[in-house]
Amino acid sequence: MNKRKLYFWMHLLHGVLILLLILSGAVLYIDYFRILFVDFKWQIRELHTVIGFIYFAIVLLILPIVLPYVKAHRRWQKTFHICLMVSLALGWTITGLILWINPTSYLGLRQLSLTVHDFLSVFILIWVAGHILLWFLKKKKLYQPTPILNNHDRDKGMLVSRRDVVLLFSGGLLAILLGGLFRWFRPVSDSFLARLDEMKRRGYFRIYSVRTENPVFDPQTWRLTVDGLVENPVELSFDELKKLPKHTYTHDFHCVTGWSVLGVKWEGIPFQEVINLVGRKPEGKYIKMYSADRIYTETYEWSQLTQKTAMLVYNLDDKPLIESQGAPLRLFQPDMYGYKSIKWVNRIEFVSQRDLGYWEEKEGYNLDGYIS
Repeated sequence: MNKRKLYFWMHLLHGVLILLLILSGAVLYIDYFRILFVDFKWQIRELHTVIGFIYFAIVLLILPIVLPYVKAHRRWQKTFHICLMVSLALGWTITGLILWINPTSYLGLRQLSLTVHDFLSVFILIWVAGHILLWFLKKKKLYQPTPILNNHDRDKGMLVSRRDVVLLFSGGLLAILLGGLFRWFRPVSDSFLARLDEMKRRGYFRIYSVRTENPVFDPQTWRLTVDGLVENPVELSFDELKKLPKHTYTHDFHCVTGWSVLGVKWEGIPFQEVINLVGRKPEGKYIKMYSADRIYTETYEWSQLTQKTAMLVYNLDDKPLIESQGAPLRLFQPDMYGYKSIKWVNRIEFVSQRDLGYWEEKEGYNLDGYIS
């Protein structure tokens, strides 16, 4: 195989791997695709991880072949693209490994890794879009790339053409001017900037759902049923529920997929109050919770919900839960990952045998979900 064909196939392989990473990442991140492929999300996540490792390995393998080509042509565009690809591969691999290991003991590192991983993923979309645009313009003969410099120019030390220099510095100057205009006109409010700053500091909730519509909360008809192996089964309206002793607790929220939200204020009823209200029978060793969406369930040992900080929450950060956060009622167990804090709770059943919850069955997550 001659060098021209070799470079073509390497370029094609690189493009295919980038495309697969973008597509699998989109399925894991975008709500519509997560819902559409919910039965295969675990396999897609594994595929995304494997492709990421393959991409990094391929970049390292072809680097010794590509570097002589770049050195021979001495074009700054080629050098820039090679450096960019190596940086992307390195950045994705390091941050992906940290998210895969999911080290909650190094929360700042994990948050930074998630931010960098997201930024690189958005950047590659822009880079791909730019490549497609340039290909289209060259196809229509609306853009002509800078010709390779001849030996005379190289001998004079000219590694880039005048047009390259003008484009590079003009683009940089334009970015600076636009940034200055943005700060001058301030097209967004101070309150929005304050919320944005808080989001960067605390993190933000990424809502995972398997339905296109969330359960609708009607205060007049909503009821919480507590039954099963108890002495006194009850059915509580939302007003009756809020009359039970409440507790406020500030604690971080950790998702098993790697992201966190820091310093969340939770307000609700300690689950022990529910146990006291209904009277657990000795054979009721486990608790099964049901969601109003009729899909999610979660199970626990009853002793896992007896500390005061394990709560049925109805307020978050001094505001009532919104629909996507599980309104009107969700569980919060601070020692466990977020998938154990089931949303839209409308039934609690005390049982003698423990089943798998939704995420344990579909995703293979740990039954107890303790944060390591």
